[in-house]
Amino acid sequence: MADMRKIRSVLAVMAALSLLAGCGEKKTSDSNNTTEAATTTAVTTEAATEDTTSASSDTDYVELSRKLLDDILNDDFKPVMELFSENCKAQLTEGVLMEGWKNIKEEGGNFIAVKDSKTETQQGMTIVTTGIDFDKTDFDFLLAFNEKGEIEGIMFTYPEEEEITPQVTATFAETCIKVGEKELDGMLTMPKNVEKPPVVILIQGSGQHNMNEGSGELATFNELAHGLAERGIASIRYNKRFYQYSELGADGNYTVEEEILDDAAAAVKLAKSYADDGKVSGIFVMGHSLGGCVAPSIAKANSDVQGIISLAGTPRDLTDVIIDQLTAQRDDAEVGAQKDSLQEMLDDAAVMKEGNDKDATLLGWGYNYFNSLKELKIGETAKSLDIPMLFLQGDSDVQVYPDKDFPLWKEYLEGKDNCTYKLYEGLGHFFSDEDGHLNKQVMDDTAEFVKNSVK
Repeated sequence: MADMRKIRSVLAVMAALSLLAGCGEKKTSDSNNTTEAATTTAVTTEAATEDTTSASSDTDYVELSRKLLDDILNDDFKPVMELFSENCKAQLTEGVLMEGWKNIKEEGGNFIAVKDSKTETQQGMTIVTTGIDFDKTDFDFLLAFNEKGEIEGIMFTYPEEEEITPQVTATFAETCIKVGEKELDGMLTMPKNVEKPPVVILIQGSGQHNMNEGSGELATFNELAHGLAERGIASIRYNKRFYQYSELGADGNYTVEEEILDDAAAAVKLAKSYADDGKVSGIFVMGHSLGGCVAPSIAKANSDVQGIISLAGTPRDLTDVIIDQLTAQRDDAEVGAQKDSLQEMLDDAAVMKEGNDKDATLLGWGYNYFNSLKELKIGETAKSLDIPMLFLQGDSDVQVYPDKDFPLWKEYLEGKDNCTYKLYEGLGHFFSDEDGHLNKQVMDDTAEFVKNSVK
């Protein structure tokens, strides 16, 4: 099932973005063969052979690819087009590239960072793959260089999925689980030598994420689950519904109930079954970003939740947050095309903010999605709760604002003595230290809050 999800995802992007097709020799083969070539290498030329030697070293190609990607991130395709082969020039114009890149940004969301690059040789060409970290959907950026150092292919794809396997250490043990009617893949992480530990259900941010909210050992929820276990706290994490079943959310016009809340309720029910069996004690919900926004709604709808933790959440309307983010990016943009692209998104946001156009879309989401979030009335919902609540925020966060969003929780919850607020100096939206690891104080504070809040 996972492989088919991957193939459907790549093809869905390819159908929308012309720049995802290879720039090699035009083919006359049938559509199935063309599709297969596009999803594997996206580049072929008649002159390419398996034993062709690269004109430059792999290191040179990596450095060049990262420089060209930096140009593209600034909406400047001219440097990459100057290196196109004649075949590439004949097939891709700057207008096509810009339109495709606009769609990538809408699906990806806010740019976070450029990740590692790797090289491989296929059909005589050097292919450099560089990861791009966005807050909604990550992408891999591929450039294929021929023996002359010309670009024969340019492609954006979804990253290859990694298999997440349970880990067992001296301090914790993990078990694969299934969550809800959709049987979402998940993980139960249990600390060793702790009788009936409290359990925290982890809720990801906006966009479609796996249970780790990222890839590799430094993925936010991977580190969080393990760090909490080392502090005597169990956790449940699971894939978001439209990550595991991307075809169900292809049009972006679903509701937050379908995306998050229904599956969160199923996770609470699963945790309650563990509690009834004497495996765990108190049940808590911990959400990051959008997950932190909806944590109060999850608690209100599920009375078994004994407390919530919000990591970089906000009670503000999501449209307002997006408008602030896009405005900041537009004001910082140096290239005219980039400013124009961001202004178009801001125009879409203004229409969504008015709330009168049910056909409106913003960053790939439809009217139903934004309206369902608005109806949650997050601040009022949090105010109605009588359970302990912990709000965590980094003072260097440029996506959820420490000077605007964080104080708003305090305004809504003024006078309530069951709320704790922590602002961390130097931490950004993902609460990572300079070495990329999740900040230990964040995990210490979370574990202490949970242990002190268990009934």
